[in-house]
Amino acid sequence: MVNSLPDLTCLRKSKGLTLEKIAQDTKISLRYLQAIEERRLCSLPGGVYNNSYLRQYARAIDYDENEFLAFYSIPELITPTADQPRAQRNWSVALPSWVRRCR
Repeated sequence: MVNSLPDLTCLRKSKGLTLEKIAQDTKISLRYLQAIEERRLCSLPGGVYNNSYLRQYARAIDYDENEFLAFYSIPELITPTADQPRAQRNWSVALPSWVRRCR
């Protein structure tokens, strides 16, 4: 199991790559690529997209995909974001409130 990754931004730049170029080649949104580099997995869309985006990014910077995915499978190593609590909203409370505002 991997304990750490190198500085992804430095690694990418050392290969002469920009996030814009990777976004163009992979069709992954620039904001998702930034989230990957900043280790904010909670900012990715989730589901099957996460592994796909992580694999594509690893390939783009010529990094071992399996090692990359192993790092991101360790929850304690992923940097949380300030908006993470909002993502866990209680919809049973939020939805009725939203419906009232829309009337």
